[in-house]
Amino acid sequence: MKYVVATILLFGCGESGRPAEDEHDHGGDAHEEHGAETHREEGMVSLTEIQLANADLQYSTLDTLNISGFVKTNGILDLPPQNIAAVSAPMDGFVKKVNYLVGDYVKKGAVLAVLEHMDYIKLQEEYLNVINNLEYLESEYERQRQLDSAQVTAKKQFQAASVAYKSALTRKKALEKQLQYMGLSPKSIAAGEISGSIAIRAPLSGYITALNVHNGAFVQSQEEIYELVDTDHMHLELNVFEQDINKIKIGQLILFTVPGLGEERYRGSVFLIGKSFDRDSKTVKVHGHIEEEHHEFLRGLYVEAKIYSGDEHMAALPEESIVNDQGQSYVFVLVKDIEEHENEEHHHAEGHSEAVEDHGITFRRVPVGTGIKDQGYVQIKQIADLPHGSQFVTKGAYYLYSEMKKGEGGHHHH
Repeated sequence: MKYVVATILLFGCGESGRPAEDEHDHGGDAHEEHGAETHREEGMVSLTEIQLANADLQYSTLDTLNISGFVKTNGILDLPPQNIAAVSAPMDGFVKKVNYLVGDYVKKGAVLAVLEHMDYIKLQEEYLNVINNLEYLESEYERQRQLDSAQVTAKKQFQAASVAYKSALTRKKALEKQLQYMGLSPKSIAAGEISGSIAIRAPLSGYITALNVHNGAFVQSQEEIYELVDTDHMHLELNVFEQDINKIKIGQLILFTVPGLGEERYRGSVFLIGKSFDRDSKTVKVHGHIEEEHHEFLRGLYVEAKIYSGDEHMAALPEESIVNDQGQSYVFVLVKDIEEHENEEHHHAEGHSEAVEDHGITFRRVPVGTGIKDQGYVQIKQIADLPHGSQFVTKGAYYLYSEMKKGEGGHHHH
């Protein structure tokens, strides 16, 4: 399918709205050579860099859309267990300082809170006593061992020295583990550095979703101080009714919205299908992976989803790509994608392409036939024979349309 094309050049800085026939005073030779009224089946519009910046255009190739049937479902955004951490104190203590609040992002190892208690000092004191006594017990053990080997001393004395030394050694190792668990350094304590406080650190990088203490509060070791979540691996937990579960297969496309965050549609796929049936809700859990990371997602937010249960596809573009004019639907295509494909149109207008290159990017309006609408997309049933990979304007089509109308000076005819 070939088109006869007239180019309408638009200029920034207040001139974009002037009729094409007024441009000859500013060197618009291309317009004089191609009378704006002669070829109106197809419109072309060129934007300057300033206009492009204002237009905020977006482009895409033709998408394919699955229309072979879907299962409607709902559920929540959730996280795997390893991405959720409940943070508690290793020992009872008083809260000396709270460093972060709900909503804050922290990196692994960050100090969330500082606790203090006399028991921390007692534990370190005990460790110092053990390591100080260990040197004597070790030398006594060695002395008794040598005497025993020479059969100079009684067996009982050697056994007692051995038990005392090994018990102290075991106690030293146990205390070291306990101190490390509390975040204290046995090496520093052995060097005489004793601390009355301990730091509670983040076990993973993520967002704080719960805080249950304040300065001065007494917390017990079994209490949760903070909850942290790493949102990098958010997934879908969907509830599929029993009559639909036989339609669901691993790998199927999921398109979903998060009503709490707006109307944007996101993509995912079926990853796991539950093996248990909830008798109360009559549903089976379906676990879905989400394409890309969306840091605005929050655990527990409600989602509405469609799981596409077949593989029939159609060509489609977002609804805002389509411009309607007197009953005809149009889309805009980047001219650089079709110049080679329709070379003959450019040969009969030699000054044309040169003028286009001088004034930013040029777009052609192309008529299309549309079909059904779904998921914010429109089926493209009929379109000109364009090269594979042509770029369509998916955002800002009406801006281009209005600029083209300005350039035509109201003389467009169907």
